[in-house]
Amino acid sequence: MKTTEQHSNVVIRYIFLTIGATSFALGTAGIVLPLLPTVPFYMLTLFCLARGSERFHNMFLESSLYQKTVGAYERDKALTLRAKLSILLSVSTIMAIGAYFSQNMPVALMVMGIVWVAHVIALVFIVKTKK
Repeated sequence: MKTTEQHSNVVIRYIFLTIGATSFALGTAGIVLPLLPTVPFYMLTLFCLARGSERFHNMFLESSLYQKTVGAYERDKALTLRAKLSILLSVSTIMAIGAYFSQNMPVALMVMGIVWVAHVIALVFIVKTKK
């Protein structure tokens, strides 16, 4: 009976690790692709790694990718004006490139427009500016 329970725990750990690795890959892709949200995927990664492997969880917390994207905001609950402008500039640039190549796809243009407006609203009205 105990071996079945241990086997079940190992399977659950591997499921969490698999989901964590997938969300890490999607979050990392989201750094350069504004349609993929980086922070939610990294938060899911954090949740899954905490349940899958303490070692991987700690490695992820100490990684520069986490520190640059989520860690600074998590610590201060705010971003610097420079960070906000950098995010907005990169999102706008990627969206403009996407819009250029999607000129004949009104649905894609609408989705990109909604995502861009959501970024602007979040950065201006929701995320506090650190001095």
